[in-house]
Amino acid sequence: MDFRDISPYTDQEVSDQIDNLVNNKLFFKKLAQFLFPFSSKAFPRLIEIYIRRKFKTSFQSANSVKEFQSSLAPYVKSMISHTTDGFTFSGEENLSSVPTIYIGNHRDIALDAAFLNFLLYEQNKKTLRIAIGDNLLDGSFAETLLRLNKSFVVHRDIHGIKETLKRLTKLSTYIDQSLFIENESIWIAQKEGRANDGNDFSDVAVLKMLYLRKRKELSFSEWVKKINIIPVSISYEYDPLDVIKARGWDHHEKMSLEEINESDLHELATGLFGDKGRVHLHICDPIDYQGDDIEELSNMIEQKILSNYKLWPTSHIAGKELTREGYDFNFFDENLIDSNQETKFLNRFNGIEEHIRRECLETYVRPMVNKKKARS
Repeated sequence: MDFRDISPYTDQEVSDQIDNLVNNKLFFKKLAQFLFPFSSKAFPRLIEIYIRRKFKTSFQSANSVKEFQSSLAPYVKSMISHTTDGFTFSGEENLSSVPTIYIGNHRDIALDAAFLNFLLYEQNKKTLRIAIGDNLLDGSFAETLLRLNKSFVVHRDIHGIKETLKRLTKLSTYIDQSLFIENESIWIAQKEGRANDGNDFSDVAVLKMLYLRKRKELSFSEWVKKINIIPVSISYEYDPLDVIKARGWDHHEKMSLEEINESDLHELATGLFGDKGRVHLHICDPIDYQGDDIEELSNMIEQKILSNYKLWPTSHIAGKELTREGYDFNFFDENLIDSNQETKFLNRFNGIEEHIRRECLETYVRPMVNKKKARS
């Protein structure tokens, strides 16, 4: 089966794709706007020339995916240093040396799996392939960068039963080949799309897709024993896109495809370069499931993600504020709230519509509610 339309770039394609980026003027124009928003307005051409030279120095000698990721690693480290107040992790003893399906909660377009890959890279372990939605793959520089970084395509909004089955079977086959033939681990979100409302719930459709390739060869319980599933839970103290998520995307209906792609790119950059506060990643214990109920397994993955989610003071601040405003919510911990951080956090919602502000606060509270339920 030909996977070239969904797979990451191969080692043989790396050099040509980097050359394509070097010759992409829009790429450096956008980078200049994201990295140097003020200087790029005053000296746009100079800033673009500077970034292009820097990019060529860092990446043009890369002739494999591994070399590309090695060149990228210092920039990821710099991003973590400049946009977070610290990246911590736990459960690293569960990082697997055998091909694994890491199923994680999904908050940011690119960063969730990037933090896991960075941890693997820092520990001299093999990085993994990353499932991403095809809304980001429009043939632009964003697609090139993502596929250079071991991302593969998950098609969305498929029309028709036959076409849906065809696409999902191909994706399932590609993941199966990655794991058992090419010895490549996979990261995939627990459900389609980001958890824009703060609810990290699993969708059984993900497991159904993963099992699709083997459904005629193995019973579900046999398949579960054959694969290695490890849930992953990531949490951000601040979500750079919290207000954008609260507003939603209904306005996209009035936008052209080009405008939507521009919006997606802006969100990608905001997530990368926005303030995230502290970030914590937990690698859960591998799934040990002996049954044959796919929904039960999906719920087990969800419970592991929720119960191992790192709660930050921002959840407690949001809970306190909602309680003060009369909501029936009273299990925040006042002792975990610092007055200075409380002011800083609440100020980020100044000047926005009240229902959007309330949705933002509820989004920060929901992980606390869900973790309490998962552990009860």
